[in-house]
Amino acid sequence: MGGFSGMDQSAFRTSRRSTAIQGEDIRYDVILGFTEAIFGTEKDIILSHLETCDTCGGSGSKAGSKMRICSTCGGRGQVMRTEQTPFGLFSQVSICPTCAGEGEVISEYCRKCSGEGRIRVRKEIKVKIPPGVSKGSTLRVRGEGDAGPKGGPPGDLFVCLDIEEPSDIKRDGINLYSTVSISYLEAILGTVMQVRTVDGTSDLRIPPGIQPGDVIVLAKQGVPSLNKPSIRGDHLFTVKVAIPKRISGRERELLEELASLSNGRFARTDTKPKPAQPKAIHQEKEVGASQEDTSKSKEAEGDWLKKLTDFAGCITSVEI
Repeated sequence: MGGFSGMDQSAFRTSRRSTAIQGEDIRYDVILGFTEAIFGTEKDIILSHLETCDTCGGSGSKAGSKMRICSTCGGRGQVMRTEQTPFGLFSQVSICPTCAGEGEVISEYCRKCSGEGRIRVRKEIKVKIPPGVSKGSTLRVRGEGDAGPKGGPPGDLFVCLDIEEPSDIKRDGINLYSTVSISYLEAILGTVMQVRTVDGTSDLRIPPGIQPGDVIVLAKQGVPSLNKPSIRGDHLFTVKVAIPKRISGRERELLEELASLSNGRFARTDTKPKPAQPKAIHQEKEVGASQEDTSKSKEAEGDWLKKLTDFAGCITSVEI
């Protein structure tokens, strides 16, 4: 260990660093609207970053001045500290704190950058947001970070995206999901209703007899693929059927009459007894009476279906 004291000090002399150091990267957060993220947009952002001083070219010295040898390291760029230990002399080499390993220092500083070689500048740039970006996506803009020291190349700008999502539309990949609520009459008879999509208001056709939980698809009204904008997802609507907890007396009568057409599978639930109906007077039927009864029964079913349709239209007009 004692051999360190006899080492040639010139062995620690280093050449001036010639490799340029790249500047640091910058992060910038941007909040997008839901439709902006789906169809893409352009954002004007104002950032503050370091640029190379155009007066000294990044050297930090005044124009026409010369560099002088560092008095701390003697131009070696490194300093050696020797300590006495129980095992002998111990030497440690480190970068010169005065010249930062350059071996030279500035004799006269640039007035514009005060010897830093870089100045802070506020700059407005346009960032193009491609269609189909999602929450948490990061865009890279090359060369818009901080400039490197001593005229080194600049770093990059990373734009981190956040998206404002509406409460009635959910996104999963390139598909969109919504829920639509209809009445039990609309579920039976079918209807056409206005729904909100990213393209605006669209007509959603509800087929007759739709069941709760069924899904209706509006094709190609979803999110464009990020890498292939020509490919677009779908907008899926889950149907919920609203069953009323209370109905009017007239509604109950019509529903019970409708239930009677379903082979009497539904029991009446009236709490008030109805007055006794007069007994029907049976008359002798002529030949062919059964055919007339059958035709009358079909006509009655058609009348009840018409009543139900009119009843649904009446309720719809009242709700509107």
